[in-house]
Amino acid sequence: MDYSYQAILFDCDGVIVDTETLSNNIMKSMLADLGLELDSDVLHEKFSGFTTKSNLATATKMLGRPLPDTFQADYKARFKQHIEKHLEPIEGVVDLLQRIQCPIAMATNANRAEMNEKLSKIGLINTFSVRFALDDVANGKPAPDLYLKAAEALGVQPKDCLVIEDSIAGIKAGKAAGMTVFAYCGSMDAKKQTEAGASVCFKTMYELIELLKLKP
Repeated sequence: MDYSYQAILFDCDGVIVDTETLSNNIMKSMLADLGLELDSDVLHEKFSGFTTKSNLATATKMLGRPLPDTFQADYKARFKQHIEKHLEPIEGVVDLLQRIQCPIAMATNANRAEMNEKLSKIGLINTFSVRFALDDVANGKPAPDLYLKAAEALGVQPKDCLVIEDSIAGIKAGKAAGMTVFAYCGSMDAKKQTEAGASVCFKTMYELIELLKLKP
């Protein structure tokens, strides 16, 4: 099936860089130390794509008691340490971005400093000259605010935007904005992504290149 679009809006974590798996693994380890064992499916469903504030609230609820006072600072320190050593673009992303001819933007639930740091580290900050982070809106994903703001900045109607997402929260945000959502299911459950509103699920960025019929 052909999908028409005038702009492509990208999530960052889990789509451009593989930080979703990293952050979930850190959360899994830290919660296990507190006696709460979670599998990967639960982590992706409950934590991927949401804000840190939301994830801390979810962790507290699942644990059944308050998190240690140092939990958030420890989590952020571990995450920062890991991305400084291991951050890379997801395979095929650079090739994908080089082929796209229409306007693009980024909309992420990370804060602006974190977004800029990640994009600078992988050499894509100039590629995403239009980019929005959690600091720029009243409500993060799954609310549509970020994607609506990105579409407005590009001067494109929401219905003419294609969103590239991976998390359930992000997919719901794109759908709530009235956009078509393609979901990267490399490490996610495609069935749950479809249930959340994704029109198409793809396993690799090279598959997405084929789906969008992008020329070299």
